[in-house]
Amino acid sequence: MYKELDYTLTLSGSGESKEAAFQQVFGQIKNKLAREIPELILRIEPMDVEVLKASQSTYKERFLGILFPRNRTKYTIEVRVLVRLRVIELSKIEFAEEAQQLSGNKLLRLKKNPNT
Repeated sequence: MYKELDYTLTLSGSGESKEAAFQQVFGQIKNKLAREIPELILRIEPMDVEVLKASQSTYKERFLGILFPRNRTKYTIEVRVLVRLRVIELSKIEFAEEAQQLSGNKLLRLKKNPNT
């Protein structure tokens, strides 16, 4: 029922600072794992981060094309993240099935008061 497993993800991110680029990468981990793993994830723990590619691009930006020039920098990274997952395997839990039949009186009360 409870299981630990290691999983490797390759993610990329970009931002106006190095920290913002890494924050974008780490913000993607939970969403990507939730799509790929059918079990219920209890804990995600990064074990290792390997930078595959890192680039910095600088460009000059001007207001209305000629006014107030300033240099802007954009950082782009691609990383491989090894995470340790602690999950509950929902497929191994057996649920008892109960079937209830509503009586006619109860159905009428539900129709009269749909908010209850």
